[in-house]
Amino acid sequence: QPAKGTPTLAEVTENAEKGDVLVVEGTISKLGTASGSARLVTLDDGTGTVLVRVPENMLRRLNGGNDPRVGNKVRVSGRWDHAYLDKDIWGIQALDAEPVE
Repeated sequence: QPAKGTPTLAEVTENAEKGDVLVVEGTISKLGTASGSARLVTLDDGTGTVLVRVPENMLRRLNGGNDPRVGNKVRVSGRWDHAYLDKDIWGIQALDAEPVE
C-alpha cells in the first residue's frame, strides 16, 4: 500500500493529465531502456502499473550508480507525459526518486 495521501497507480493511470506532477510509490517489476541514457522502469503497487522514465544522473544518486533492480520499492515524483519520446504510451518522467524501506 502506498503512503497515506499517495495515489494508487490505478488512480494515476485513470486520472492523470499531461503535465501533472505526481508522487507515486511502487515496487520495480520490470526494467527497460528509453531513448538516450534514460532507463525505463515499470512500477507496480498491486492496483496497477506505470512506466517511469529515469534519467541517468538520478540512477547514480538512487542506487550508487547501479541500475535499478527488480523488487526494489521506490517513491518517485515526476511529470505525467509520454514514457517514450516516440510512442503514445504514457508514464512519469522522473524528477526525483528515493528508495522506500
